[in-house]
Amino acid sequence: MKLARIQFRGSPRWGIVDGDDIYAVKGSVYGEFTRGTRLCSVARAKLLAPAEPTIIVACGLNYMGEIKHLGAAIPKEPSLFFKPPTTVLDPGVTIPYPRLTNSLSHEAELCCVMKTTCRYVSEKDALKYVLGYTCGNDIGMMDILAQDNKLITRAKGFDMSSALGPWLETDLDPTNLAIKGIVNGKVIQDSNTREMLFSAAFILSYISQFMTLRPGDVVFTGTPENGHYPIKIGDVMEVDIEGIGRLTTPVGPKI
Repeated sequence: MKLARIQFRGSPRWGIVDGDDIYAVKGSVYGEFTRGTRLCSVARAKLLAPAEPTIIVACGLNYMGEIKHLGAAIPKEPSLFFKPPTTVLDPGVTIPYPRLTNSLSHEAELCCVMKTTCRYVSEKDALKYVLGYTCGNDIGMMDILAQDNKLITRAKGFDMSSALGPWLETDLDPTNLAIKGIVNGKVIQDSNTREMLFSAAFILSYISQFMTLRPGDVVFTGTPENGHYPIKIGDVMEVDIEGIGRLTTPVGPKI
């Protein structure tokens, strides 16, 4: 099932995507729900990021190709950092080129959006707490990060740096999905989630041992090789994940 979050008659609303149409959600996506009446066509819908996070957790150095490419040591446990909710960017919305950087980067990632409160869960059960999966672009200011890894909050936590969408896929096996990062129509990242060092289930379980993930929270699971591709004003970034779809993010001028 595909779940979309849309702007409908002035308010955010969840809907069920069925073919070319979007139908109302009767109930809560974080609990029990059924399909209601037709709201609009997909073509006419104003899509919003399919998440309502109180916190976003991201995992770095999680694809073996990227680890080898960077010449980094293989992590013994997930390398995590946080991104605030103000980083969320709706699908198709233009991100202004940040004034603090001359080295913007694009990182295609599979993201988990939580359905229920997740605390002290096992790896075996972790995916039961996921509402669905979506495409994510972990946009970064790499020249700032290159100065000092301790500046990761500044480099990755700036406004609009977490593009999400276009919707959630609820029925998906996250362990074997083709994932691509695309800039101006050119594929710059081409991998599969089976190349992850730590699976989505392991990451969720690991996080849950020391902090609570709440309904609507987002977990980025890492980016494949060549994720630090330089982005210019006027570029169009895309993330394409098998079984989900394609997330598009144009890049505007500095403001």
